[in-house]
Amino acid sequence: MKNCYLYIGLFLLFGYLPVYGQETQNIQGVEVDTVEYRFALGVQVGTDIGGAVPVPFKYIPETFNPYPRLNLSLGAKFSFPVTSRWILGTEFTYKTITMNADARVENQKYQDGNMIQYFSGSTEMHMDFTMLEIPVYAKYSLRNLKDRLLIGPYFAWVLKSSFVIDPEKGYVGITGPDKVDSVMDEDMSDMDFSSYMDMWDIGLLLGYERKLTRRFELGIRFSMGFKDIFKKDNQYFDYHMLHMRGTLVVSYNLFDIKPPRLLHLNRK
Repeated sequence: MKNCYLYIGLFLLFGYLPVYGQETQNIQGVEVDTVEYRFALGVQVGTDIGGAVPVPFKYIPETFNPYPRLNLSLGAKFSFPVTSRWILGTEFTYKTITMNADARVENQKYQDGNMIQYFSGSTEMHMDFTMLEIPVYAKYSLRNLKDRLLIGPYFAWVLKSSFVIDPEKGYVGITGPDKVDSVMDEDMSDMDFSSYMDMWDIGLLLGYERKLTRRFELGIRFSMGFKDIFKKDNQYFDYHMLHMRGTLVVSYNLFDIKPPRLLHLNRK
């Protein structure tokens, strides 16, 4: 949470600095930048597709059929233009990412008390993460000033999460992996990892944004976490489980704060 407060403080500070959004025009042979705004507040809605993914990718089961479920996300965004091309921004978005999947796993480790079991066979997986996501990014506007690329880190506070594996037909090794100590003809108990999930995430966000009108913007993004979804003191797999998701978002700028001057001369 310390990183979160640092990001918020920095960008609140930026809101009071004399930075301006600008559009270049030619007036009587002199190129000038027309000031648009110093600070803008908007709201946004969107949806995410994704979940936790094994890394390295070679650990993704060969038989893996995901069924993502779309949930509505709601948030607010703050923009601080620096030049006509560069904009600093941050957001606060409440979202839930949900994904179910059918998979065939091999030697899926699960610890029940002091006993460790290894399951191989068909499973159903369920994962969902409800979080407050706070990205901090820089936007670069292309020549038409309508298309923008964005990049920056994000921080997420995970409010609630669950990760459950429901084993179906297969076999269990108790003495070690690749052992057949028990054949499961009926469903065995669920492997519920929910209590071992961590409560925060940090990662990188990449995106593209299109300015539809003066106030409406449409964006697509890809986010990848840098840390395991499980707590450090719990090692259940031979790989990491990282957050990965794609996002579609529509935003609406509620208002902007104009600078004290209408024009800022910029001789080039």
